[in-house]
Amino acid sequence: MNYLRVIRNNWKKCTFGAAVSVYALQSLKTHIEIEQHMREFASQIQSNQMADQPKKVLVVMNPVANKKRSEKFFKNYCEPVLHLAGYSVEILRTNHIGHAKSYVEEMAALPDAIVVAGGDGTSSEVVTGLMRRRGNLCPITILPLGRSVQAASKRLQIFGVKDVAYVKSLCKALEPMLKDESQYQSVIRFDVIEGDEENDSQLKPIFGLNGLSWGLMEDINSAKDKYWYFGPLRHYASAASKSFADNWSLKTDYVYTPPCPGCVDCASVQRQDELPVGGGLFTRNLFKYQRNSGEARRTLAKNDQCGNKFEGSVEASQININCVQNEENFAELESQFISSLQPGWEFIKQIPQVTCSNILPSLVVKSRTIQLLPAGEMAEKFYAIDGEEYDARPIKVSVVPNAIKVFC
Repeated sequence: MNYLRVIRNNWKKCTFGAAVSVYALQSLKTHIEIEQHMREFASQIQSNQMADQPKKVLVVMNPVANKKRSEKFFKNYCEPVLHLAGYSVEILRTNHIGHAKSYVEEMAALPDAIVVAGGDGTSSEVVTGLMRRRGNLCPITILPLGRSVQAASKRLQIFGVKDVAYVKSLCKALEPMLKDESQYQSVIRFDVIEGDEENDSQLKPIFGLNGLSWGLMEDINSAKDKYWYFGPLRHYASAASKSFADNWSLKTDYVYTPPCPGCVDCASVQRQDELPVGGGLFTRNLFKYQRNSGEARRTLAKNDQCGNKFEGSVEASQININCVQNEENFAELESQFISSLQPGWEFIKQIPQVTCSNILPSLVVKSRTIQLLPAGEMAEKFYAIDGEEYDARPIKVSVVPNAIKVFC
């Protein structure tokens, strides 16, 4: 009874002490679990380590990714693993947009592998820099250190305690590179369409892994950080702010070619793009990639449908273009046009589906290439290519099959 009387008379102090004790015990438990997992992972690396010459690894790090916590996570959990596995590590800290792209493109010699320690934008820059080079390309591995990539774990970090599952995901992302397990992955290529050849000669293509997003849902996603004071509800607040906004509609013409598994016509177009043409900067650097010499060659057939072009026009509120693997096991573009979203009270009811990107498209186009030709004034419109914003201009989107080697 004396204990109950003390707690009743000092309930504020007891509540505070209990909260501190719970936080301390949770922190200790998390620290022990992380340390135990890292010890097990390190012993596994040492048992599989081969006494070869150390391999060179370039780590492209965005130090401001994930609220400036990406470098801390990499230093604590990833870099020691790489050194333990016998890798020679060089770290590139990007300090401006396009830094990783230009650095990788202009390197005198590529390392044995590139580790992307950042978000989707950093991975897009690394892939673009690699695809603009000649010769065989080194493989890459992507660590989930960016905020957009880390959100995929869908685990809340209470009181700032490190999530054990997140540390395990970092180790799991490194494991394929340590075991030399890789596969070829298709990328998406974006070319600006210009009527003036002189201006076109100064432009270079952009390459990405995740695709293009354009419209209302992308605007909502990019603006959610302005509503940080809503905490975990900031995405809903951003969507609600657009409920009665104007200028939702996107009007664009499109021209596409049907999916193709690879034929003589595709190969001839590829060879024309690979030929070094003197003159402009664009013509020297456009589409310079070559497949790995170890990749199996196959006889190319003639596809009469490959060169066919189909045209159309659409008015939509959201357009998504992604690279997918179809049922016939080759890469194709899947363009989704969403026209069902309309401003007003009905949109408010759809906000949970909008924030989860769970809106069914009104039109789906499967293609090998597709051109978007926006109509009207596009001064305030932006494409999002792998999370990076670009001016909405006429562009050609095409799939580059099996272009880059990824540890996964």
